[in-house]
Amino acid sequence: MSKKQKHYFLGGNTSVGFYSHYDYILPQNEARRIICIKGGPGTGKSSLMKKVGNLFIDKGYTVEFHHCSSDSNSLDGVVIKGLNIALLDGTSPHVVDPKNPGAIDEILNMGQCWNEDGFKEYRENILDVQDKISKKFKRAYRFLAAARNVYEDWYTFNRETLDFNKVNHLKESLKNEIFSDEISSVGFDRHLFSTAFTPGGVISFIPNLIEDVENVYILKGAPGVGKTEVLAYLADEAVKRGHYVEVLHTPLMPEKIEHILIPDLNIAVVTSNEINKLATQGIVYDMNKFLDEALIKANKDEIEYVKNTFYILLNKALSCIQQAKHLHDDLESYYIPNMNFDKIDAVSNEIIQRLLQYEKEYLTEKQ
Repeated sequence: MSKKQKHYFLGGNTSVGFYSHYDYILPQNEARRIICIKGGPGTGKSSLMKKVGNLFIDKGYTVEFHHCSSDSNSLDGVVIKGLNIALLDGTSPHVVDPKNPGAIDEILNMGQCWNEDGFKEYRENILDVQDKISKKFKRAYRFLAAARNVYEDWYTFNRETLDFNKVNHLKESLKNEIFSDEISSVGFDRHLFSTAFTPGGVISFIPNLIEDVENVYILKGAPGVGKTEVLAYLADEAVKRGHYVEVLHTPLMPEKIEHILIPDLNIAVVTSNEINKLATQGIVYDMNKFLDEALIKANKDEIEYVKNTFYILLNKALSCIQQAKHLHDDLESYYIPNMNFDKIDAVSNEIIQRLLQYEKEYLTEKQ
């Protein structure tokens, strides 16, 4: 699972609104430095994080790029593994402030690089566009909530025909296949997203995350066949055995699990579902076979109806998110002309020099 670039989403547009896993980006007790970047749209936050990430990739470090679900081409965060350094976008909707100011965290204010007087004539425009963006996201979340309700109807049709004995048998079979060690110590889990609802549609980074994984198990099946239960069970068993587990959540219902990665064992257990439609190489378990085929056939028309309705609502939500992105682009047009890019470059270079100093300290400690 050694890879120089890993791509995730820290937050997501979900059926319960914007949902954040920011607390899992880097534990405070392990962090060397966490820099919370503040500033408006178009102020260079994402560009700085990309610059830092690419610099340390070139130096041989594994770097995590945490993308923004409202614009997957922009970053919400970057983590330099090994050095335990993170840079985060600390602005709305994922407001982040230092937990241990000075000792671990600090604020980098990109607002120091703008011409405040230049905003005066655009004040009302900025407020108006911000209000429109907020309304678009609220509308998207209502459609996602509606899609979830329809999804749960689809889920229920399948759930009522599910053979739970077969689900439990699969749990035990996979546990015995994956783990050779006994329960010994307590590991830890980390919660993120690899799939998100974005202006560009449904985007999943799981192909990037499992590209070098030796053993990939794929749980395939419709809603309600028990995929999340199997994943939760295996994640719990891994933690009981002292392993580090990456728990990747579904973007529609963030409390549910979409995939788990166990780097220590070079193992991934992923799902191919109605949202990510994952097509990858691995050992496939078709959990649709756990359903009563006759009962499913009897409800075929109703299931087809809720399935079609689900995708109509999901696509409408995606359209609202796309419209919000267009408005955000308009918002950037008020900021970019008022930015002092020479000053941004100076601030960015100063941060990079400090990060390189942290690297020197790290390498000295290792000697």
